[in-house]
Amino acid sequence: MAVNQAKIFEHLEQLVENPEQDEFIYGFLTAFEFPKSTLSQIRQGGARNVAKEPGHVALKNKLYYQPVADNDDLESAFDQRIADAAVAKNKIRFVLMTNFVRFLAWDTLTQERLDIEFEELPRNYGFFLPLVGLEKAILNSENPADVKAAEKMGKLFDLIKERNDLSKAEDIHALNVFLTRLLFCFFAEDTGIFEKGQFTSSVKSYTAEDGSDLDQFLTDLFAVMNSKPNSKLRLTLPIHLTAFPYVNGGLFASDEPVPELGLKGRRILLECSAMDWSEINPDIFGSMFQAVIDVEQRSRLGQHYTSYSNIMKVIQPLFLEPLRSELEKQRTNTNGLKRLLLRLGKMKVFDPACGSGNFLIVAYKELRLLEMDVIQALLQCDPQSIFMSGIHLDQFYGIEIDDFACEIARLSLWLAEHQLNKQWEEHIGSAPPALPLRSSGKIWSGNSLQADWQTVCPKGADDEVYIIGNPPFLGTSGRSDEQRADMQAVFSGFKSLGGLDFVACWFWKGAQYIQNSRAELALVATNSLCQGEQVATLWPSVFGLGLSIHIAYPTFTWANNARDKAAVHVIIVGLSGQSKTRQLYQQIEGRWHSKLVSNISPYLIEGNNVAVLAKTKPLINGVPPLLFGNKPTDGGHLLMNRAERDTLLKQEPQAAMWVRKVLGSDEFLNGQDRWCLWLVGIANAELQSMPLVYSRVQKVAEMRRKSTKLSTQKKSNTPHIFDENRQPTTGDYILIPGVSSERRTYIPIGFYDASVISTNANYILPNGTLYEFAILTSLIHNDWMRLVAGRLKSDYRYSATVVYNTFPWPDVTDEQCKSLIALSKTVLLTRENYPESTLAELYDPLKMPEDLLEAHQALDKAVDRLYRDKPFRDATERLSCLLERYEALIKA
Repeated sequence: MAVNQAKIFEHLEQLVENPEQDEFIYGFLTAFEFPKSTLSQIRQGGARNVAKEPGHVALKNKLYYQPVADNDDLESAFDQRIADAAVAKNKIRFVLMTNFVRFLAWDTLTQERLDIEFEELPRNYGFFLPLVGLEKAILNSENPADVKAAEKMGKLFDLIKERNDLSKAEDIHALNVFLTRLLFCFFAEDTGIFEKGQFTSSVKSYTAEDGSDLDQFLTDLFAVMNSKPNSKLRLTLPIHLTAFPYVNGGLFASDEPVPELGLKGRRILLECSAMDWSEINPDIFGSMFQAVIDVEQRSRLGQHYTSYSNIMKVIQPLFLEPLRSELEKQRTNTNGLKRLLLRLGKMKVFDPACGSGNFLIVAYKELRLLEMDVIQALLQCDPQSIFMSGIHLDQFYGIEIDDFACEIARLSLWLAEHQLNKQWEEHIGSAPPALPLRSSGKIWSGNSLQADWQTVCPKGADDEVYIIGNPPFLGTSGRSDEQRADMQAVFSGFKSLGGLDFVACWFWKGAQYIQNSRAELALVATNSLCQGEQVATLWPSVFGLGLSIHIAYPTFTWANNARDKAAVHVIIVGLSGQSKTRQLYQQIEGRWHSKLVSNISPYLIEGNNVAVLAKTKPLINGVPPLLFGNKPTDGGHLLMNRAERDTLLKQEPQAAMWVRKVLGSDEFLNGQDRWCLWLVGIANAELQSMPLVYSRVQKVAEMRRKSTKLSTQKKSNTPHIFDENRQPTTGDYILIPGVSSERRTYIPIGFYDASVISTNANYILPNGTLYEFAILTSLIHNDWMRLVAGRLKSDYRYSATVVYNTFPWPDVTDEQCKSLIALSKTVLLTRENYPESTLAELYDPLKMPEDLLEAHQALDKAVDRLYRDKPFRDATERLSCLLERYEALIKA
């Protein structure tokens, strides 16, 4: 059951406006949907209230409430209560305290404090949503040192770009190799791999200040680090170079040119090296790689550096939270802890589009930290035990199409291992030596969509394997011929792929990989994968493999930390064939909360697995067809603004009968004026008698002749009329804009007579009545639209085939129809009370007039009653009812 947050807010508002101090806690519990039976037991002094002091209320696993008198020390009382052993004993989640001027709360799980004025309580309701099952997601934020390092390396790259020719692919490759080697040197001298400050000191001491010999110095140094001890090269070079150790691992193996840096470049390089690189996450290497690769290639290969907190959104619910829960469960059980260690040493993590390895690096680090926590728990039981890490880099698998990105991923994993070995030495005991470099992850260079994933990451039916990652996002227009061929091969056997996003390939391959096994996946995708027509194309086949969506983050903005930020609207979807839990996330006031639900639908809401199929005509007989508006394809020559219209009519007043008002979605929503030449039925002689009009028509003809998108018939067709004409000749029509803001509760729709022309930016319902208006403007229809419509970024894209034609219209009597018509009139008449406001303003949820909202709500209730007598509690209940009706209608 979905949580009605508006109701919680409203209830708390009433509570703080007229606070009765003795009744406050009961009002608070009512707002957060505690049963009446619980409240009765507390009032009657029942055992449910575990608080010992009068006026206090404490519920196990929930909250402890304590009122405080005005003259008492609120802070001191609050600190004492938090430290009270009874709070821990009863597993109290929230400690609440107020003197009805100030309100304090403490979340014992997240260790967060709320300190507000009493009247601000309603606005802070999100703090307490775990009381109704919406858990806060605890995600670590990025390390500021990473961002600072990225900026400094970015400066160095910009300077290199100015001073060096980077026109060829091999030049870019050589630059990436150079920057990666520098990053390794910075990291090595701050983490004990080199002597402290060894690299910085050598550059300062043995290169000229103007940077003239810096490139030769670095060329010699890199050669030394690729030479084994006692090699011939080491016997011939100066000791300040040969003092550097043999690194191996392939990092310095290739002979790549070092770019010219000069005085400024040397200075920036030293600024970079002066940072403390021991604080840097190894996944910064991925960020650097992205920052220097050319934009076209980055877009094509999908190499996006992903922020740490966004990676945690994927791996935390997939395996970290369950593993940490197991640790807490077994904390005092030696055998249980040892079993958990063995499990960690056998797990596999696989990123089939790993780029420069960000997801694998973070997963490796988090699992090593968890392993250390398990061992420290074991040491509490047996302090004499000696442990070695059982987690190895060869448990981490990846596929990446770019060979250099593979090298970056391997190097970054090794650096992560070095960091964690240092922490191991601090907290547990001895760790393997840093050099020479060893195995660093099973990263396979090749095309993930052509590879056999079972060969790359072998898996038995009982193996614990987790697939994670952020595969490339490409719509139908951005793909290469090879990518189109790959997609056809991945989805061989599918009747049609429609507008399926490229990222769907990884979901389908992943679904086939994990079926009939313990393996699970969680991948990032464009939100279009769970919207509109793509749902019916992909998800029924996935569910047909016996899999369920067990983790879901609905649409949010996915930003990265690289210099060229790429923010897109994404979802995260997890699939499993064996998990019994279903974890649905929700963003409230900027924070993520999770809720356990019975099932997650392919639209990423609580519900069944029904996928709505696009239809070419309405699902229900008798529902009038919805049409696209009229498509000009005129190069703008048939359309005019007010000034252009006035100029035309001043010089050719006889054109007035052929000029019509025209509405795109922008003009409709924002009340803007636009006009068009509507020349349907004009005689050729009359057309040629108006030179300005005829000139515009000739320009349309020329534009259409040159068009590669128009058919021969359309090119030779009469250029004086719109390319596609669906305009009714008489009567009124209902207009629905094709795109509407996600912020609106209702898509604004309106009536127009046939003299007003609609473009194809809208949909039109010729001869639409107030009854159709009532259904289409109702909340239940808008909820359906939000469920099944596609998106333009995050805005809703209305569609005849996916939204209108699939909508399960209600059965209605003549009496009910009359009632709806009356309520529709009220909505339209109320709009007329605000002639100065545009529809965009009237339907802005922050500006919507109260009487207009009330008129809509009255209409909503009447339409809801057509589906069932009992009022719907929220959108989830409406959609559940609609999907049931949709299923029944489809079967019929």
